[in-house]
Amino acid sequence: MDNTFAQRLVNARKIRCMSQRELCNSVDGKVSPTAIAKYEKGLMMPSTDVLIVLSKALNMKLDYFFRPYTIDIDPSKFEFRKKSSLGSKKVESIKYIVCSEIEKYLEIEAILGMTSKFCLDYGNTTVEGENEAKLLALRLRNDLNIGSDAIVSAIDLLESVGVKIIEIEHDSSFSGTCNEAGGLPVIVVNKNMCSERKRLTIFHELGHLLMHCADGVDEEKMCNVFANEVLIPSDKFKNLIGESRHDISLVELQAIQREYGISVDALMVKAAQLNIITDRRFTSYHKKKNALPAFKAALEQSLYPMEHTCRFERLVYRALASEVISYSKAAALLDKSVNEVRDTLNLM
Repeated sequence: MDNTFAQRLVNARKIRCMSQRELCNSVDGKVSPTAIAKYEKGLMMPSTDVLIVLSKALNMKLDYFFRPYTIDIDPSKFEFRKKSSLGSKKVESIKYIVCSEIEKYLEIEAILGMTSKFCLDYGNTTVEGENEAKLLALRLRNDLNIGSDAIVSAIDLLESVGVKIIEIEHDSSFSGTCNEAGGLPVIVVNKNMCSERKRLTIFHELGHLLMHCADGVDEEKMCNVFANEVLIPSDKFKNLIGESRHDISLVELQAIQREYGISVDALMVKAAQLNIITDRRFTSYHKKKNALPAFKAALEQSLYPMEHTCRFERLVYRALASEVISYSKAAALLDKSVNEVRDTLNLM
């Protein structure tokens, strides 16, 4: 029996957050739960008619179910932190979506003969508090040769040093997660987040990958400090805002937001952490924000250009243009029709 089909069926069902019985119900009983169980165990293969019904119910192309596995990615390796508000089915769905995307990513790199390496290793540094988290952020900036400059694209920067960035469509209950696959760091973010939140999330997840926190240290908090400092170093922020302020204008903060791609909320957190403003002023800021909807809307307005990962797609079209893969293979990797791929290619 074809174990590829069996595992692909399991993966597709979990991606769609369906149990075997729910899948059975979605096809109006045309397939029994017993039959689905046998398909998934590799004990039986569906007829062509049943296969078409299953592919439609799972919203997967037929060739997905027969695409050979070239790289082994274990979904269980992607763990969600204890405070995650996602239900178990959504968590499992995200894990299988991510593994499918990573599998394709590593496959196209292998086809092109590319080898990715990630050389940043800060395991010898133990983070015991905010100061160490900030120093690690500055060390990262130094290692990436960006000094105190604004980071134009968080995605492009990290992809250039071997980090795999995967964007998935999801509601606001999911922001990001991270792990390693094939010996490389993988960061997963919600594609639908605004640019400022996405950038902060990317560096927050990078913090989880790079930092080694001492026992008892709040790793989530340290990752927030790390991400904030990566986006705009404290010294640079002080140069722009000043050492001590009673009030800070929205105009000033939005100017920094436009240049550095960090939200007003995150900048106010930084101002409080650096004692530029008092805790009382920071509290009054939050009270005003919660009391005045128009003020809150102005604060939460996204002003930085949206960024998305496009490296994987670029590699697929590179392989296609170089005639290393076929149109059908490119379409399968990109989850598009052959006609869509053909129309997009536009050889020069």
